[in-house]
Amino acid sequence: MNHVKAQQGQWYSDRSTREIFCVIAVDESDGLIDVRDGYGDIDEFDLAEWDAMDLEPCTSPEDWRRSWEDSEAEDGDFSSDTHQMRGIPR
Repeated sequence: MNHVKAQQGQWYSDRSTREIFCVIAVDESDGLIDVRDGYGDIDEFDLAEWDAMDLEPCTSPEDWRRSWEDSEAEDGDFSSDTHQMRGIPR
């Protein structure tokens, strides 16, 4: 069982899959955690999924900002306001 609490803006590494991602939102009332990986892809975990993962806090990948900006520009959804709304560190 995972004892790592999800914190917005923190990067985590899943030891079993070797994937890394950043928590962009924690909605405790709905029990959901939104994350974004180093490529800019967004995913969502419920608290049970989060607790079942083998996580550890880690540092961000070197080129994560560029990947996120590229993915948002392709979606036509890139602005500093968007980053602030989603809690994405700039």
